[in-house]
Amino acid sequence: MRQRHKQLEKEGWLRQFVADGPLADDAEKVYNLLGFKILRLPVGKPWFKKTISFSYKKPPGICEVVYVRPKKQREDEEEDWA
Repeated sequence: MRQRHKQLEKEGWLRQFVADGPLADDAEKVYNLLGFKILRLPVGKPWFKKTISFSYKKPPGICEVVYVRPKKQREDEEEDWA
């Protein structure tokens, strides 16, 4: 995990926090509005047994690490947001 984190830092990603699904969803919406790209990675490996059937939705309580980095600005956009 440590090597993965260092690689992401080299690519410009900043680790923000660890959150469960709903909080990570809300954070993603806010960071997108602020002009950031979002990367959400699961914390560790899931502990579910093979006998459990999975749905398309993530089970509640699964935490994710939220990383952000600025979106690349296009040349036709103004540099100053103010």
